[in-house]
Amino acid sequence: MITAGYVDRDINVRGLKLHYQEWGAPDAPVILMIHGFGVSGHMFDEFAERLQGSYRLIALDQRGHGDSDWSSEGDYSRDAFVEDIEAFCQALDLNRFVLMGHSMGGLNSVAFANRYPARARAVVLVDVGPEAAKEGVDNIVRFTRGPDELEFEQFVEMAHRFNQRRTIENIRERMRHRLRQMPSGKWTWKFDSRFREQGATLRVGSEMSNDEVWTLFRGISVPTLLIRGAESDVLTQEVAERAAQEMARCRLVVVPSAGHSVPGDNPDDFTAAVTAFLADVAGGTFATGAVSEPPPLERLVEVHEDAQRRRRGPGTLTLIAGGAGAVLALAGLAFIGREAARKRRSKQVEAAAARPLVGHRDITVPAVDIEVARDRALALLNDLGHVSRDGISRARTALHDVDIDRARAGAEDVLAALGERTRHAPAVVRAAVQKADASTAALRRTKPRKSTLRRSAGTAWKLATLAPILLGAARKTRARRGASRQ
Repeated sequence: MITAGYVDRDINVRGLKLHYQEWGAPDAPVILMIHGFGVSGHMFDEFAERLQGSYRLIALDQRGHGDSDWSSEGDYSRDAFVEDIEAFCQALDLNRFVLMGHSMGGLNSVAFANRYPARARAVVLVDVGPEAAKEGVDNIVRFTRGPDELEFEQFVEMAHRFNQRRTIENIRERMRHRLRQMPSGKWTWKFDSRFREQGATLRVGSEMSNDEVWTLFRGISVPTLLIRGAESDVLTQEVAERAAQEMARCRLVVVPSAGHSVPGDNPDDFTAAVTAFLADVAGGTFATGAVSEPPPLERLVEVHEDAQRRRRGPGTLTLIAGGAGAVLALAGLAFIGREAARKRRSKQVEAAAARPLVGHRDITVPAVDIEVARDRALALLNDLGHVSRDGISRARTALHDVDIDRARAGAEDVLAALGERTRHAPAVVRAAVQKADASTAALRRTKPRKSTLRRSAGTAWKLATLAPILLGAARKTRARRGASRQ
Protein backbone atom coordinates (compact mmCIF):
# COMPACT_ATOMS: atom_id res chain seq x y z
CA MET A 1 0.00 0.00 0.00
CA ILE A 2 1.48 3.36 -1.03
CA THR A 3 0.60 6.60 0.70
CA ALA A 4 -1.05 9.42 -1.22
CA GLY A 5 -2.65 11.27 1.67
CA TYR A 6 0.24 13.37 2.94
CA VAL A 7 1.04 17.06 2.46
CA ASP A 8 4.59 18.26 1.69
CA ARG A 9 5.77 21.26 3.69
CA ASP A 10 8.96 23.27 4.25
CA ILE A 11 10.10 25.33 7.21
CA ASN A 12 13.24 27.38 7.86
CA VAL A 13 15.01 26.75 11.15
CA ARG A 14 18.58 27.43 12.25
CA GLY A 15 19.52 28.71 8.81
CA LEU A 16 18.32 25.57 7.00
CA LYS A 17 15.23 24.69 5.02
CA LEU A 18 13.85 21.50 6.54
CA HIS A 19 11.29 19.51 4.57
CA TYR A 20 8.60 17.33 6.13
CA GLN A 21 5.51 15.31 5.26
CA GLU A 22 2.32 15.50 7.30
CA TRP A 23 -0.69 13.20 7.57
CA GLY A 24 -3.92 13.38 9.62
CA ALA A 25 -5.93 16.08 11.35
CA PRO A 26 -4.10 19.09 12.83
CA ASP A 27 -5.75 18.64 16.22
CA ALA A 28 -5.02 14.89 16.55
CA PRO A 29 -2.30 13.52 18.89
CA VAL A 30 1.11 13.97 17.28
CA ILE A 31 3.65 11.33 16.28
CA LEU A 32 6.95 12.88 15.18
CA MET A 33 8.97 10.45 13.05
CA ILE A 34 12.75 10.66 12.52
CA HIS A 35 14.25 8.53 9.70
CA GLY A 36 17.56 6.69 9.42
CA PHE A 37 20.73 7.37 7.46
CA GLY A 38 20.52 7.82 3.69
CA VAL A 39 16.72 7.79 3.48
CA SER A 40 13.99 10.34 4.29
CA GLY A 41 10.73 10.76 6.14
CA HIS A 42 9.06 8.75 3.38
CA MET A 43 10.36 5.55 4.99
CA PHE A 44 7.31 5.85 7.29
CA ASP A 45 4.77 6.18 4.45
CA GLU A 46 3.11 2.78 4.92
CA PHE A 47 2.85 3.23 8.67
CA ALA A 48 1.46 6.77 8.40
CA GLU A 49 -1.11 5.64 5.82
CA ARG A 50 -2.49 3.17 8.37
CA LEU A 51 -2.73 5.58 11.30
CA GLN A 52 -3.60 8.92 9.68
CA GLY A 53 -7.22 8.57 10.79
CA SER A 54 -6.22 8.66 14.47
CA TYR A 55 -3.02 10.72 14.67
CA ARG A 56 -1.29 13.73 13.21
CA LEU A 57 1.87 12.17 11.81
CA ILE A 58 4.88 14.33 10.93
CA ALA A 59 7.90 12.85 9.15
CA LEU A 60 10.93 15.16 9.15
CA ASP A 61 13.65 15.00 6.50
CA GLN A 62 16.76 15.56 8.60
CA ARG A 63 19.49 17.91 7.40
CA GLY A 64 21.40 16.52 4.46
CA HIS A 65 18.62 14.03 3.64
CA GLY A 66 15.54 13.93 1.43
CA ASP A 67 14.40 17.38 0.35
CA SER A 68 16.00 19.25 3.27
CA ASP A 69 19.06 21.44 2.88
CA TRP A 70 22.58 20.13 3.23
CA SER A 71 24.80 21.60 5.91
CA SER A 72 27.26 24.01 4.30
CA GLU A 73 29.64 23.44 7.23
CA GLY A 74 29.34 19.68 6.94
CA ASP A 75 27.91 19.48 10.46
CA TYR A 76 26.03 16.21 10.84
CA SER A 77 26.84 15.72 14.48
CA ARG A 78 24.26 14.32 16.83
CA ASP A 79 24.08 17.67 18.60
CA ALA A 80 23.19 19.38 15.32
CA PHE A 81 20.43 16.87 14.58
CA VAL A 82 19.03 17.20 18.12
CA GLU A 83 18.95 21.00 18.00
CA ASP A 84 17.26 20.85 14.59
CA ILE A 85 14.50 18.71 16.11
CA GLU A 86 14.03 21.12 19.00
CA ALA A 87 13.91 24.17 16.69
CA PHE A 88 11.46 22.30 14.45
CA CYS A 89 9.21 21.56 17.45
CA GLN A 90 9.26 25.19 18.51
CA ALA A 91 8.41 26.38 14.99
CA LEU A 92 5.43 23.99 14.75
CA ASP A 93 4.42 24.50 18.38
CA LEU A 94 4.79 20.78 19.17
CA ASN A 95 4.82 20.62 22.93
CA ARG A 96 4.07 17.01 23.80
CA PHE A 97 4.16 14.12 21.35
CA VAL A 98 5.17 10.55 20.63
CA LEU A 99 8.73 10.47 19.28
CA MET A 100 9.61 7.71 16.82
CA GLY A 101 13.13 7.17 15.51
CA HIS A 102 14.67 4.60 13.17
CA SER A 103 18.38 3.68 13.18
CA MET A 104 20.37 6.95 13.07
CA GLY A 105 17.09 8.78 13.73
CA GLY A 106 16.60 6.52 16.75
CA LEU A 107 19.97 7.57 18.19
CA ASN A 108 19.04 11.20 17.59
CA SER A 109 15.70 10.56 19.30
CA VAL A 110 17.39 9.01 22.34
CA ALA A 111 19.68 12.04 22.67
CA PHE A 112 16.70 14.39 22.20
CA ALA A 113 14.61 12.62 24.85
CA ASN A 114 17.48 12.99 27.32
CA ARG A 115 18.12 16.66 26.54
CA TYR A 116 14.46 17.71 26.30
CA PRO A 117 12.61 15.26 28.55
CA ALA A 118 9.42 17.37 28.68
CA ARG A 119 8.79 16.98 24.95
CA ALA A 120 8.19 13.26 24.43
CA ARG A 121 5.37 11.52 26.27
CA ALA A 122 6.47 8.19 24.78
CA VAL A 123 9.31 6.96 22.57
CA VAL A 124 9.33 4.32 19.82
CA LEU A 125 12.81 3.11 18.82
CA VAL A 126 12.94 1.16 15.56
CA ASP A 127 15.76 -1.37 15.10
CA VAL A 128 18.29 0.68 17.01
CA GLY A 129 20.19 0.05 20.21
CA PRO A 130 23.25 1.28 22.09
CA GLU A 131 25.37 -1.02 19.90
CA ALA A 132 25.07 -1.92 16.23
CA ALA A 133 26.31 -5.09 14.55
CA LYS A 134 29.31 -4.28 12.35
CA GLU A 135 28.15 -6.54 9.52
CA GLY A 136 24.82 -4.75 9.17
CA VAL A 137 26.39 -1.30 9.30
CA ASP A 138 28.97 -2.30 6.69
CA ASN A 139 26.18 -3.57 4.41
CA ILE A 140 24.41 -0.20 4.59
CA VAL A 141 27.64 1.71 3.91
CA ARG A 142 28.46 -0.48 0.90
CA PHE A 143 24.97 0.05 -0.50
CA THR A 144 24.96 3.84 -0.11
CA ARG A 145 28.54 4.17 -1.38
CA GLY A 146 27.84 2.18 -4.49
CA PRO A 147 27.44 3.70 -7.95
CA ASP A 148 26.62 7.41 -7.69
CA GLU A 149 24.94 7.95 -11.08
CA LEU A 150 22.72 5.35 -12.76
CA GLU A 151 19.57 5.01 -14.76
CA PHE A 152 16.53 4.98 -12.50
CA GLU A 153 15.72 1.32 -13.11
CA GLN A 154 19.32 0.36 -12.37
CA PHE A 155 18.95 1.90 -8.91
CA VAL A 156 15.68 0.03 -8.47
CA GLU A 157 17.29 -3.30 -9.34
CA MET A 158 20.24 -2.60 -7.03
CA ALA A 159 17.91 -1.72 -4.14
CA HIS A 160 15.79 -4.81 -4.74
CA ARG A 161 18.88 -7.03 -4.55
CA PHE A 162 19.74 -5.36 -1.25
CA ASN A 163 16.27 -5.93 0.24
CA GLN A 164 14.28 -8.72 -1.40
CA ARG A 165 11.55 -8.62 1.25
CA ARG A 166 9.91 -5.83 -0.77
CA THR A 167 8.18 -6.13 -4.12
CA ILE A 168 9.83 -4.48 -7.10
CA GLU A 169 6.85 -2.08 -7.27
CA ASN A 170 7.35 -1.05 -3.66
CA ILE A 171 11.08 -0.52 -4.22
CA ARG A 172 10.36 1.59 -7.30
CA GLU A 173 8.03 3.84 -5.32
CA ARG A 174 10.55 4.15 -2.46
CA MET A 175 13.36 5.11 -4.84
CA ARG A 176 11.32 7.99 -6.26
CA HIS A 177 11.73 9.65 -2.87
CA ARG A 178 15.40 8.75 -2.45
CA LEU A 179 16.72 9.82 -5.86
CA ARG A 180 16.86 13.06 -7.87
CA GLN A 181 17.36 13.41 -11.59
CA MET A 182 20.47 15.15 -12.89
CA PRO A 183 20.72 17.42 -15.99
CA SER A 184 22.30 14.48 -17.82
CA GLY A 185 19.10 12.48 -17.41
CA LYS A 186 20.65 10.01 -14.98
CA TRP A 187 19.72 9.77 -11.33
CA THR A 188 21.66 10.10 -8.06
CA TRP A 189 21.01 9.95 -4.32
CA LYS A 190 19.32 12.89 -2.62
CA PHE A 191 21.37 12.81 0.58
CA ASP A 192 24.55 14.88 0.87
CA SER A 193 27.07 13.55 -1.65
CA ARG A 194 29.92 14.18 0.79
CA PHE A 195 28.75 11.15 2.78
CA ARG A 196 29.88 9.08 -0.21
CA GLU A 197 33.26 10.77 -0.63
CA GLN A 198 36.34 9.22 0.88
CA GLY A 199 38.15 11.69 3.14
CA ALA A 200 35.34 14.27 3.20
CA THR A 201 35.64 16.61 6.20
CA LEU A 202 32.28 16.10 7.88
CA ARG A 203 31.31 16.05 11.54
CA VAL A 204 29.17 12.94 11.78
CA GLY A 205 27.42 11.30 14.74
CA SER A 206 28.83 11.44 18.23
CA GLU A 207 32.15 10.87 19.95
CA MET A 208 30.48 9.24 22.94
CA SER A 209 31.97 6.03 24.31
CA ASN A 210 30.00 2.80 24.28
CA ASP A 211 29.24 3.16 28.01
CA GLU A 212 28.01 6.73 27.52
CA VAL A 213 25.59 5.62 24.80
CA TRP A 214 24.22 2.89 27.08
CA THR A 215 23.76 5.56 29.76
CA LEU A 216 21.73 7.67 27.31
CA PHE A 217 19.38 4.78 26.61
CA ARG A 218 18.95 4.17 30.34
CA GLY A 219 18.21 7.88 30.77
CA ILE A 220 14.86 7.73 28.94
CA SER A 221 12.21 7.96 31.63
CA VAL A 222 9.01 7.79 29.56
CA PRO A 223 7.36 4.60 28.26
CA THR A 224 9.46 3.22 25.43
CA LEU A 225 8.76 0.66 22.74
CA LEU A 226 11.83 -0.99 21.23
CA ILE A 227 11.03 -2.73 17.94
CA ARG A 228 13.49 -5.12 16.29
CA GLY A 229 13.15 -6.69 12.86
CA ALA A 230 13.43 -10.44 13.34
CA GLU A 231 15.83 -10.66 10.37
CA SER A 232 17.79 -7.50 11.17
CA ASP A 233 21.55 -7.61 10.70
CA VAL A 234 22.00 -4.28 12.54
CA LEU A 235 20.33 -4.75 15.93
CA THR A 236 21.04 -8.18 17.41
CA GLN A 237 18.57 -9.95 19.66
CA GLU A 238 21.14 -9.96 22.46
CA VAL A 239 21.60 -6.17 22.40
CA ALA A 240 17.83 -5.60 22.06
CA GLU A 241 17.08 -7.78 25.09
CA ARG A 242 19.79 -6.16 27.18
CA ALA A 243 18.59 -2.66 26.25
CA ALA A 244 14.99 -3.53 27.13
CA GLN A 245 16.20 -5.01 30.40
CA GLU A 246 18.30 -2.01 31.42
CA MET A 247 15.93 0.75 30.32
CA ALA A 248 13.53 1.70 33.09
CA ARG A 249 10.23 1.49 31.16
CA CYS A 250 10.82 -0.41 27.95
CA ARG A 251 8.85 -3.05 26.07
CA LEU A 252 10.58 -5.11 23.37
CA VAL A 253 8.67 -6.37 20.34
CA VAL A 254 10.27 -8.43 17.56
CA VAL A 255 8.47 -8.02 14.23
CA PRO A 256 8.61 -11.11 11.97
CA SER A 257 9.48 -11.04 8.27
CA ALA A 258 11.34 -7.75 8.67
CA GLY A 259 14.94 -6.67 8.42
CA HIS A 260 16.41 -3.33 9.44
CA SER A 261 13.71 -1.29 7.64
CA VAL A 262 10.87 -2.63 9.78
CA PRO A 263 8.10 -0.08 8.96
CA GLY A 264 8.23 -0.90 5.24
CA ASP A 265 9.25 -4.56 5.40
CA ASN A 266 6.23 -5.56 7.49
CA PRO A 267 4.00 -2.49 7.95
CA ASP A 268 1.01 -4.44 9.28
CA ASP A 269 2.77 -6.07 12.23
CA PHE A 270 4.82 -2.93 12.86
CA THR A 271 1.66 -0.82 13.02
CA ALA A 272 -0.05 -3.37 15.28
CA ALA A 273 2.85 -3.26 17.75
CA VAL A 274 2.89 0.56 17.83
CA THR A 275 -0.90 0.79 18.11
CA ALA A 276 -1.03 -1.60 21.07
CA PHE A 277 1.78 0.30 22.78
CA LEU A 278 0.13 3.70 22.30
CA ALA A 279 -3.22 2.35 23.53
CA ASP A 280 -1.56 1.12 26.73
CA VAL A 281 0.22 4.44 27.24
CA ALA A 282 -2.98 6.44 26.66
CA GLY A 283 -4.97 4.15 28.95
CA GLY A 284 -2.40 4.26 31.75
CA THR A 285 -1.91 0.49 31.54
CA PHE A 286 1.57 0.40 29.98
CA ALA A 287 3.79 -2.32 31.41
CA THR A 288 7.12 -3.72 30.27
CA GLY A 289 5.61 -7.21 30.27
CA ALA A 290 2.61 -9.08 31.58
CA VAL A 291 3.13 -10.90 34.90
CA SER A 292 1.87 -14.44 34.49
CA GLU A 293 1.41 -17.24 36.98
CA PRO A 294 4.66 -19.07 37.62
CA PRO A 295 4.98 -22.49 35.96
CA PRO A 296 5.75 -25.60 38.04
CA LEU A 297 9.30 -25.57 39.37
CA GLU A 298 10.35 -28.53 37.23
CA ARG A 299 9.42 -26.67 34.02
CA LEU A 300 11.36 -23.46 34.69
CA VAL A 301 14.60 -24.89 33.31
CA GLU A 302 12.76 -26.10 30.22
CA VAL A 303 11.31 -22.65 29.42
CA HIS A 304 14.37 -20.60 30.34
CA GLU A 305 15.07 -19.43 26.79
CA ASP A 306 11.43 -18.50 26.14
CA ALA A 307 11.33 -16.53 29.37
CA GLN A 308 14.43 -14.58 28.30
CA ARG A 309 12.93 -13.77 24.91
CA ARG A 310 9.66 -12.51 26.39
CA ARG A 311 11.42 -10.72 29.27
CA ARG A 312 8.46 -11.50 31.54
CA GLY A 313 9.23 -12.47 35.09
CA PRO A 314 7.13 -13.77 37.98
CA GLY A 315 5.99 -11.53 40.81
CA THR A 316 8.28 -10.37 43.59
CA LEU A 317 6.85 -12.72 46.23
CA THR A 318 7.26 -15.70 43.94
CA LEU A 319 10.84 -14.63 43.24
CA ILE A 320 11.57 -14.55 46.97
CA ALA A 321 10.10 -18.00 47.45
CA GLY A 322 11.81 -19.42 44.39
CA GLY A 323 15.10 -17.85 45.47
CA ALA A 324 14.78 -19.48 48.86
CA GLY A 325 14.22 -22.82 47.14
CA ALA A 326 17.31 -22.30 45.00
CA VAL A 327 19.38 -21.43 48.08
CA LEU A 328 18.15 -24.59 49.77
CA ALA A 329 19.11 -26.59 46.73
CA LEU A 330 22.57 -25.06 46.64
CA ALA A 331 23.00 -25.73 50.34
CA GLY A 332 21.88 -29.32 49.81
CA LEU A 333 24.43 -29.66 47.04
CA ALA A 334 27.20 -28.45 49.32
CA PHE A 335 26.01 -30.77 52.12
CA ILE A 336 26.06 -33.76 49.77
CA GLY A 337 29.65 -32.94 48.88
CA ARG A 338 30.79 -32.70 52.49
CA GLU A 339 29.08 -35.92 53.56
CA ALA A 340 30.25 -37.87 50.51
CA ALA A 341 33.82 -36.64 50.96
CA ARG A 342 33.89 -37.63 54.64
CA LYS A 343 32.34 -41.07 54.26
CA ARG A 344 33.91 -42.18 51.00
CA ARG A 345 37.17 -40.17 51.13
CA SER A 346 36.36 -38.80 47.71
CA LYS A 347 35.44 -35.37 46.36
CA GLN A 348 33.10 -36.69 43.70
CA VAL A 349 29.48 -37.68 43.84
CA GLU A 350 28.23 -40.10 41.22
CA ALA A 351 24.96 -38.64 40.11
CA ALA A 352 23.85 -40.40 36.96
CA ALA A 353 20.31 -39.26 36.42
CA ALA A 354 17.59 -41.44 37.90
CA ARG A 355 15.21 -40.06 35.27
CA PRO A 356 15.32 -37.60 32.34
CA LEU A 357 14.57 -33.89 32.80
CA VAL A 358 10.94 -32.94 32.32
CA GLY A 359 10.29 -32.19 28.64
CA HIS A 360 13.71 -33.54 27.54
CA ARG A 361 13.47 -37.31 27.27
CA ASP A 362 16.84 -37.65 25.62
CA ILE A 363 18.75 -35.69 28.28
CA THR A 364 19.90 -37.07 31.61
CA VAL A 365 21.82 -35.58 34.52
CA PRO A 366 25.51 -36.53 34.15
CA ALA A 367 27.90 -37.45 36.95
CA VAL A 368 28.39 -34.33 39.05
CA ASP A 369 31.55 -33.24 40.84
CA ILE A 370 30.74 -30.73 43.58
CA GLU A 371 33.40 -28.23 42.57
CA VAL A 372 32.39 -28.56 38.90
CA ALA A 373 28.74 -28.00 39.84
CA ARG A 374 29.67 -24.87 41.76
CA ASP A 375 31.71 -23.60 38.82
CA ARG A 376 28.83 -24.23 36.43
CA ALA A 377 26.37 -22.36 38.62
CA LEU A 378 28.76 -19.42 38.89
CA ALA A 379 29.32 -19.45 35.13
CA LEU A 380 25.59 -19.24 34.56
CA LEU A 381 25.43 -16.20 36.79
CA ASN A 382 28.30 -14.48 35.04
CA ASP A 383 26.95 -15.28 31.55
CA LEU A 384 23.74 -13.41 32.24
CA GLY A 385 24.78 -9.82 31.67
CA HIS A 386 21.73 -8.38 33.37
CA VAL A 387 22.56 -9.84 36.78
CA SER A 388 23.81 -7.09 39.06
CA ARG A 389 27.10 -7.28 40.90
CA ASP A 390 25.45 -7.47 44.28
CA GLY A 391 23.24 -10.31 43.01
CA ILE A 392 26.28 -12.27 41.89
CA SER A 393 27.96 -11.63 45.22
CA ARG A 394 24.95 -12.98 47.09
CA ALA A 395 24.84 -16.05 44.88
CA ARG A 396 28.52 -16.76 45.44
CA THR A 397 27.97 -16.47 49.18
CA ALA A 398 25.15 -18.98 48.95
CA LEU A 399 27.30 -21.37 46.95
CA HIS A 400 30.27 -21.28 49.31
CA ASP A 401 29.11 -20.31 52.78
CA VAL A 402 25.52 -21.44 53.40
CA ASP A 403 24.76 -24.50 55.51
CA ILE A 404 21.63 -26.58 55.30
CA ASP A 405 20.14 -25.68 58.69
CA ARG A 406 20.52 -21.92 58.29
CA ALA A 407 19.08 -22.08 54.77
CA ARG A 408 16.08 -24.09 55.97
CA ALA A 409 15.41 -21.64 58.80
CA GLY A 410 15.61 -18.72 56.36
CA ALA A 411 13.19 -20.37 53.99
CA GLU A 412 10.70 -20.98 56.80
CA ASP A 413 10.95 -17.30 57.76
CA VAL A 414 10.13 -16.36 54.16
CA LEU A 415 7.19 -18.77 54.18
CA ALA A 416 5.81 -17.19 57.36
CA ALA A 417 6.23 -13.68 55.95
CA LEU A 418 4.42 -14.57 52.74
CA GLY A 419 1.36 -15.90 54.51
CA GLU A 420 -1.68 -15.93 52.28
CA ARG A 421 -0.56 -13.12 49.97
CA THR A 422 0.01 -15.49 47.07
CA ARG A 423 -1.21 -18.96 46.26
CA HIS A 424 1.92 -20.06 44.47
CA ALA A 425 5.00 -18.92 46.36
CA PRO A 426 4.32 -20.81 49.64
CA ALA A 427 3.91 -24.07 47.72
CA VAL A 428 7.28 -23.55 46.06
CA VAL A 429 8.96 -22.94 49.41
CA ARG A 430 7.25 -25.90 51.06
CA ALA A 431 8.29 -28.18 48.22
CA ALA A 432 11.90 -26.97 48.45
CA VAL A 433 11.97 -27.40 52.24
CA GLN A 434 10.51 -30.89 51.98
CA LYS A 435 13.09 -31.90 49.38
CA ALA A 436 15.90 -30.46 51.50
CA ASP A 437 14.59 -32.27 54.57
CA ALA A 438 14.43 -35.56 52.69
CA SER A 439 17.97 -35.11 51.41
CA THR A 440 19.27 -34.20 54.86
CA ALA A 441 17.58 -37.16 56.56
CA ALA A 442 18.84 -39.62 53.98
CA LEU A 443 22.38 -38.34 54.01
CA ARG A 444 22.61 -38.34 57.80
CA ARG A 445 21.99 -42.07 57.89
CA THR A 446 25.07 -44.22 58.18
CA LYS A 447 25.27 -45.33 54.56
CA PRO A 448 23.19 -43.35 52.11
CA ARG A 449 22.35 -45.30 48.99
CA LYS A 450 23.55 -44.18 45.58
CA SER A 451 19.97 -43.76 44.39
CA THR A 452 19.33 -41.26 47.20
CA LEU A 453 22.44 -39.31 46.25
CA ARG A 454 21.39 -39.35 42.61
CA ARG A 455 17.91 -38.02 43.35
CA SER A 456 19.19 -35.31 45.74
CA ALA A 457 21.96 -34.16 43.44
CA GLY A 458 19.66 -34.17 40.42
CA THR A 459 17.04 -32.06 42.19
CA ALA A 460 19.67 -29.73 43.61
CA TRP A 461 21.35 -29.26 40.25
CA LYS A 462 18.06 -28.43 38.49
CA LEU A 463 17.24 -25.87 41.18
CA ALA A 464 20.75 -24.46 41.17
CA THR A 465 20.39 -23.55 37.50
CA LEU A 466 17.37 -21.42 38.42
CA ALA A 467 19.43 -19.00 40.50
CA PRO A 468 20.49 -16.75 37.57
CA ILE A 469 16.94 -16.70 36.17
CA LEU A 470 15.50 -15.62 39.51
CA LEU A 471 18.18 -13.04 40.18
CA GLY A 472 17.78 -11.53 36.70
CA ALA A 473 14.00 -11.32 37.02
CA ALA A 474 14.35 -9.80 40.49
CA ARG A 475 16.60 -7.10 39.07
CA LYS A 476 14.04 -6.34 36.35
CA THR A 477 11.27 -6.11 38.97
CA ARG A 478 13.34 -3.71 41.10
CA ALA A 479 13.97 -1.51 38.06
CA ARG A 480 10.26 -1.36 37.22
CA ARG A 481 9.33 -0.51 40.80
CA GLY A 482 11.99 2.19 40.94
CA ALA A 483 10.66 3.72 37.73
CA SER A 484 7.08 3.69 38.97
CA ARG A 485 8.10 5.59 42.11
CA GLN A 486 9.75 8.38 40.11
